[in-house]
Amino acid sequence: VGLPAAYSLSRTKSKWRQPALSLFLSPVIIPGVVLGFAVLKHIVIPLEIETWTGLAIGHVLIMLPYVIRVIVSSLSNVPIEIEEAAVSLGSTRMHAFLVIVLPNIQSGILAACLLAFITSLNDVPVTIFLTGPGVTTLPIQMLSYVEYYFDPTVSAISVLLMLLTIIIMFLIEATMGLSFFTKK
Repeated sequence: VGLPAAYSLSRTKSKWRQPALSLFLSPVIIPGVVLGFAVLKHIVIPLEIETWTGLAIGHVLIMLPYVIRVIVSSLSNVPIEIEEAAVSLGSTRMHAFLVIVLPNIQSGILAACLLAFITSLNDVPVTIFLTGPGVTTLPIQMLSYVEYYFDPTVSAISVLLMLLTIIIMFLIEATMGLSFFTKK
């Protein structure tokens, strides 16, 4: 969802570009409690969406601004003239995107995925609003352990999640040909 939105926002010259970009970024400034309640009241309940689907919609709304911002930034480093040259030489727009643009923004897409994962895992208010009885996610379970039991298991899970995030970050860097001490 974020990649097509970011691509169209970065490549359009319309007067609506900036308002659309601001609209896509608005969930960043809206508190999670407000966003969770709005999704519940205006999407999940009226459309009778099941819990896991509603939770996915809520988390996509949370992650979308970050994904769009990172990918728009990556796309700004790829000159549009290269795409236009490929199209003028007989390539389709889709082929030009897949062969020219996509490889050049791969690091931005991976960074957006990592940021989306971390943001989604960290967002408890939206998860609280959108989960019903009998539905437990890791952040909700950790919150209940902290509130009621103060179990050291939560500390261990937190450390494991931090390690998982660090491992994913290093794997992404290795995929892009980066290392801790060198640049690409």
